Amino acid sequence: MNCKRILAGAIAAATLAGLLVLPVGAADGSAFHDISDADTAEAAEILRLLGVVDGTGGGSFRPSATLSRAEFCKMAVDVMGKGDLEPAQRNRTIFLDVGPKHWARGYVNLASSLTTSGELADTSSTSSDKGESAPAADRLILGVGNGTFEPDRAITYGEAVAILTRVLGYTTSDIATGSTWYDGYLSVAGENGLTQGLGLKGNSTLTRGEAAELFRNLLFTDVKGSEECYLVQKLGGTLTEDTVLLSLDKNQSSGSTTVTVANGLDTRSPKTQRTELSSSLLGVRGEMAQDKNGNFLTLRPNEDDSVRRVTVSGTVDANYITAGGEKITILPETPVWKNGEATTFEKVWSYLYNGTPTTLCYGPSGKLDYVYLSSASQSSDSVMVARTKPNGTTNPFSSLAGGRTDYQLYKNGVPATVADLRQYDVATYDSGANIIRVTDLRLTGLYENAYPNPTAPSKLTMLGQEFTVLPGAVADLAPFRPGDQVTLLFTSDGRVAGALDPSLARSTTVGVVEKCSASSAEVKPLLDLFNAKGEKVVFTGDPGLNEASADKMVGQLVTISSGKQGKLSLTRLGGGSVSGTLNVASRTLNDVPLSENVRMFERVGNSEPHEITFDQLTRTSVPSSKILYAGKDYAGKYNILVFDDVTGDQYDYGFAKYTPGRHNPDDPWDFSNASITVKNGAQPQGGTELITGSADLRTDDAVGIAASLETQGGQQKLAASISLQSASGIRRAAYDPDSHMLKVGDSLYPVSQKVWCYNKTTGHWFEADTGYERFELARAYSDDLTVYYDKSPEQGGKIRLVVVE
Repeated sequence: MNCKRILAGAIAAATLAGLLVLPVGAADGSAFHDISDADTAEAAEILRLLGVVDGTGGGSFRPSATLSRAEFCKMAVDVMGKGDLEPAQRNRTIFLDVGPKHWARGYVNLASSLTTSGELADTSSTSSDKGESAPAADRLILGVGNGTFEPDRAITYGEAVAILTRVLGYTTSDIATGSTWYDGYLSVAGENGLTQGLGLKGNSTLTRGEAAELFRNLLFTDVKGSEECYLVQKLGGTLTEDTVLLSLDKNQSSGSTTVTVANGLDTRSPKTQRTELSSSLLGVRGEMAQDKNGNFLTLRPNEDDSVRRVTVSGTVDANYITAGGEKITILPETPVWKNGEATTFEKVWSYLYNGTPTTLCYGPSGKLDYVYLSSASQSSDSVMVARTKPNGTTNPFSSLAGGRTDYQLYKNGVPATVADLRQYDVATYDSGANIIRVTDLRLTGLYENAYPNPTAPSKLTMLGQEFTVLPGAVADLAPFRPGDQVTLLFTSDGRVAGALDPSLARSTTVGVVEKCSASSAEVKPLLDLFNAKGEKVVFTGDPGLNEASADKMVGQLVTISSGKQGKLSLTRLGGGSVSGTLNVASRTLNDVPLSENVRMFERVGNSEPHEITFDQLTRTSVPSSKILYAGKDYAGKYNILVFDDVTGDQYDYGFAKYTPGRHNPDDPWDFSNASITVKNGAQPQGGTELITGSADLRTDDAVGIAASLETQGGQQKLAASISLQSASGIRRAAYDPDSHMLKVGDSLYPVSQKVWCYNKTTGHWFEADTGYERFELARAYSDDLTVYYDKSPEQGGKIRLVVVE
């Protein structure tokens, strides 16, 4: 066990990313209100938990005050766990200036009687701390000569280091001589890590704050001749490596705290007497320190890890997030800690929205080892429903912050004000990020089942999905029983926080029908909803349709509800209700602003909708005829838009591989459908074959194709296709790499982020991670480019294919 590996301060992991801002006043995580330095606060808190310090009264520590020799004696005795021996030493006179009336007589006498091994020794000699030869030279503390101790004099750094070096088991024989008596002690202490983070001179006086850091270092420094640190070998504590600190939740009513940690994929909650914990430690990996009784003391961050704390502020996809204008790659299989449970980025990425605090932990190799999502407590203390209509000036959720007034307020993922709050909103408090998150996520349907019972359900089933019920929602659900219609109020991560009669509030959950027959349908919500297992919800049930209607329902946008168990009521949505034009630059639709966290989807024909971003919308405006659906939020702003083929990015582009249909006139069962696929860098031999009825498609044509949600005999149909137009003789200099625009004739075309580039001479596709990189390779190969585009720039057209020779 390597106990010397200590970062300079418990918050150093956050400092590595250069993102830490310390608050003015008391340091985060301290029980003492007058310590502003976070490292000192953490050291003092550990010593408080071990009974070494208790402050100076009234929650004060006085970190800048000097420490007397007598006070240091008491700390040394207590850190050795020998305080119970102190009363027996009060009636002895060892030093002339530590008389019967001195408050620290017992501690000074005991400290001078203990040896470096921790045992009591003969006190016949009372030499000095300054290395003078004496039979008791291996004692912990000595006098200053002439039978005195100078108990009330401020202790020097050299004296303090000498004493704690002896506590670690070093004797006079281990200390080399130097120009001053303390040089040898400082040298040994520097080598073993005892003085890490402290650069004082030996004759400098020691403050109470510096003493706290010195004693904290002692706990995690190896004892002489051992590979175990003082906390483990002498005090019976434990260190557990590779532990991730997930949460420290405080019960506002009882004042008790609960810490949650993870080791591997297992979580546990050791006991703790801590009342506060630095938020900069949340999500950090390191060594968990516990005392001899198993109480959690602290987490010591791994010095080889690099921790980044970012806030999502842009596009999120299945393999990246955007923060501060930077696109940060996260592989789908990357482990994620969310709500105290292990999951993967693939399962949670769509939950992330603007304003989500995210912690990224990179290991020694620079690989992203895991992601920690700061989230609200699971306890009912951290969740609240606005039962009455807010007045627009007072935050009804302010009590969640426990008296803090410097919290941030977010609603549906964007910064908000109290004027944005509405009746039946649900709020959760993230103590780590100091954010109150508010959501108006609701779902109306049939209350199908309760577990373990309807009187006190911990889970309930609606529309075939099981959701977690928070304790605060149990009273709301009491009037309802399975079979009733009910509106559920959700937290932002899919937990039921309340329930209402549908006459008070209803949902308008919008989804797309992925599969549909007369007796079975699957509907995927546009905005992800998570069930009790943390899985994205897909609603299933009997739509009660005839076969002809069911066939037409596949791929349609619908609102979802349920009147009977196992049934789904689907109401089709269309673009008829949308009027006006979307102005992309001003981000308004019919002069109504779009929400800051507007989510936009695009589909081609009856293909599956895919989320898009503003940088994909290269056209200046979108007419209402191309908007299939537009939904508004609580403030009357548009927060969901569904477009009909406006970017061209939902097609798979390449060179066509067309297979004509075949039919044997002598055998009606001997036939095959005409099919189409494309060849490109991802599918050099051709991708998934799509059934097509079009006779206009020919092999080797440059095309784009989109797959329908509909199937025929288990094979997907073609939803739409587009023939690409070409322009040859385009020079490499016509490209602006900063704007990614290419001049073709008199027009400027954006180059698609997914452009495919083909070398006709070698017969190979250029390989790179992005279309821009592939395009640069093609430009480097030849100055003569043939480019293929789908539409005019005004209609959102882009360069989709490039061929060089």
